[in-house]
Amino acid sequence: MKKYSKIVLMLIGTVLSACTDLELSPQSEAVPDVVFQDPGSYRQFLAKIYAGLATTGQQGPAGSADIQGIDEGVSSYTRMLFYAEELPTETAQVGWNDQTIKDFAFHTWNSDDPFITGLYYRLFYQVTIANEFLRESTEGKLDSRGFNDEVKTEVAAYRTEARFVRALAYWHALDLFRNIPFFTEEDALGAEAPAQGTPQEVFNFIESELLAIENALPGPGENEYARADRAAAWTLLAKLYLNAEVYVGQNRYSDCLNYCSKIIDSGV
Repeated sequence: MKKYSKIVLMLIGTVLSACTDLELSPQSEAVPDVVFQDPGSYRQFLAKIYAGLATTGQQGPAGSADIQGIDEGVSSYTRMLFYAEELPTETAQVGWNDQTIKDFAFHTWNSDDPFITGLYYRLFYQVTIANEFLRESTEGKLDSRGFNDEVKTEVAAYRTEARFVRALAYWHALDLFRNIPFFTEEDALGAEAPAQGTPQEVFNFIESELLAIENALPGPGENEYARADRAAAWTLLAKLYLNAEVYVGQNRYSDCLNYCSKIIDSGV
């Protein structure tokens, strides 16, 4: 008992001694109030949001990863999305025994599967960084930083693209996981765990976001290569409506056909 008490006292002493310096400064000077004084930082941030669909971190396959708990080399958004959507079907087969990847083929995955959790984290990482971009690029924030109308117009265009990428991530999350955490830039950062959104709530959000930004995005084929344009929004709306009966019990096939026709007629 005495030995146990001594150990407890030592632990308490260690904890107390580790908490004496409460005036800590960030290790990096790259904090929002500094970084976002540069107009170019908004384009760089948008590039990171797009890069999250393909890259895994800051230094390639083995360094400064975006998410933890999975081999960085296999944790890219599109790679894990391919695993989740294709490996359980007859259209694709993996010929190696990498961790639990065979669980997709055998339909034996669960919440502990690193590929499942890795994809889940990746989807909400995308939502999180898009939310942060939207928090830091409001008209009020731009005014407070003294930017002119030209910069404001440019950043407003970036915001529509960030909203598209966020809607895309939410659609994949709805499609694959259904009952998911739901949070936007309006929610306080780190205040509390996000509440679970109903499929109807998330569906409505995705739809309303895409309809809101549809005409603000560049016309079909008019944006830079690999950046979202109006046809990208139409495509995502078509996919959302195609499976609306599964997601929320609503037949939206006529809406799906309408947006498919828009895409075809655009000629892109």
